[in-house]
Amino acid sequence: MNPGQNSNFTHEMVAALDPLNAVATLRRLPVLNQQRDVPGVLALLQGLLPKLELAERWEFLDAAAAMRDIGFFLGSLKRHGHEPVEVVPGLEPILLALARTTQLPPRETLLHVTVWNPSADHLERRYTTCADEIHLLESVRISMAALDAAILRTVDLHDVSLDSAEFAPRCDEITELLKKMVDSIVYAYRNISPRNFMHELRPYYEPIRVGGQSYLGPGAVEMPLFVLEHVLWGARSEHANYKDFKETYLPYVLPRFRDIYRQFLHQPSVLDRVLEQVGSPPALTERHRAGLKALDKIFDVLLRFRAPHVKLAEQAYLAEREAHSVGSGGYAPSMLDELLALTREARLRLTLALRAPAVSEEPPLKRNAR
Repeated sequence: MNPGQNSNFTHEMVAALDPLNAVATLRRLPVLNQQRDVPGVLALLQGLLPKLELAERWEFLDAAAAMRDIGFFLGSLKRHGHEPVEVVPGLEPILLALARTTQLPPRETLLHVTVWNPSADHLERRYTTCADEIHLLESVRISMAALDAAILRTVDLHDVSLDSAEFAPRCDEITELLKKMVDSIVYAYRNISPRNFMHELRPYYEPIRVGGQSYLGPGAVEMPLFVLEHVLWGARSEHANYKDFKETYLPYVLPRFRDIYRQFLHQPSVLDRVLEQVGSPPALTERHRAGLKALDKIFDVLLRFRAPHVKLAEQAYLAEREAHSVGSGGYAPSMLDELLALTREARLRLTLALRAPAVSEEPPLKRNAR
């Protein structure tokens, strides 16, 4: 079974592998980048590349780990002004073979550079000598596993009735998992200089071309939070920019999350189903109200992540508008504003339902006997 489809798949399985025996080689890359030594970078990569026949035989785990290690050279070469496949003979078919096996783009993605990248200092792969890069990678690692779990629990929540005693506790589980997203943005705020990000790190995340197509560089926007929100409130949204945003990043998430996205496309979201169950006009039982309040907590924690994320992006890009009009993930910070507004609009639908009058759950005969 392809681990990219397996719910028991763990990021640590890829992080532990080194099919190219690349640890020592990759330790030299940040210094060569600092020196802008393109011939040195090319020599390291050419010494690392596997034979195409070997790359085609690898299964998911080894292919993902190999793409991780080759990927740090891809971003490095583009940072120095070169399209990797144009300056490295034989590179393109290897990238395409690894992409076919992993069902991911033919370059490094957010997954490769963070959760599939060992965090131990002597093993961690990096583009630069900048200490902020260590913090940037860690900020994603803080929340990625919890986000994966939250997506699967949101899918399960979709089929739980608002009348069920399980609804509110399941919402609470999702809320607790998503608090890791808030932790990650707080960590980034405290430990990453917007100026260092723009000048030292951002240049390594430019798009590259492989097989005649452009592929975005790693960026936090590739986190599959949009898949969770798709299931939670956005599956039937007709907002054009939001739909385009989701389709843009769909190829960069694990295959199992792409399957979830398509499963719910144009279908009622969790929020849609809940509001249908409330009724029209709404009249809330205490269990309804408890469930709606628990669901509202999910929206609260999403907004506690999204609002600071917008501010962080604005800080990084406002001062550098001339150099970079879009983020490392390919979208201008204004798109984050739109996502924040759409999340608030979805929450407002829930807030209006919560304002409905409550009804007693006592049987009519018992009430009449009083």
